[in-house]
Amino acid sequence: MINRMKSDLIAIQIRFNETQDSYKNKAQVFQEEADKNRQAKQQRLQAQHRLEELMRLIDQDHFQRKNRLASVLKSLDNKKAALERRIKRNARQQQIRDQAANDNKDSNELKMNENFLAQKFWSAFLKSKMDKEMTRTAEIEQAFQMIRAQTGFSDVQ
Repeated sequence: MINRMKSDLIAIQIRFNETQDSYKNKAQVFQEEADKNRQAKQQRLQAQHRLEELMRLIDQDHFQRKNRLASVLKSLDNKKAALERRIKRNARQQQIRDQAANDNKDSNELKMNENFLAQKFWSAFLKSKMDKEMTRTAEIEQAFQMIRAQTGFSDVQ
C-alpha cells in the first residue's frame, strides 16, 4: 500500500509536472497571442488615428481651396466691375469730348454767324454812308465833269 501510494504520489507528481509544463506552455502561448492581439489592436487604433488625421487634413485642404477659390472669384468679380466702370467712364468721357467738340463747333458757328451779321450790317451802313456822300457830292462831281468836258483837260493839278 505504501508502495502503491508512493507510485501514485510519483504518478501524481509527474502528472502535476506535465500539467504545470502544459500550463506554462499554454500561458506562454496565451501571452504571445495576447501580445499579438494587443499589437493588432494598437495598429488598428494607430491606423484609425492616421485615417482621422488624414481626413482632417483633407477637410482642411478643401476648406483652404474653397477659401482661395472664393478669393479668386471675388477678385475676378472686382476686376470685372472695375473694367465695366472703366468702360463706362471712357464712354462718358468720349461723350463729353464729343459734346464739347459739338459745343465748340456750335460756338464757332455762332461766332461766325455773329461776325457775318456784323459785317453785313457794317457793309449796309458803309453803303448807305457812301450813297449819302455820293448824293451830296454828285453836284460837285457833275460840275467837275462839265468843266473838264469844256476845257478838255483830263489831268487836273
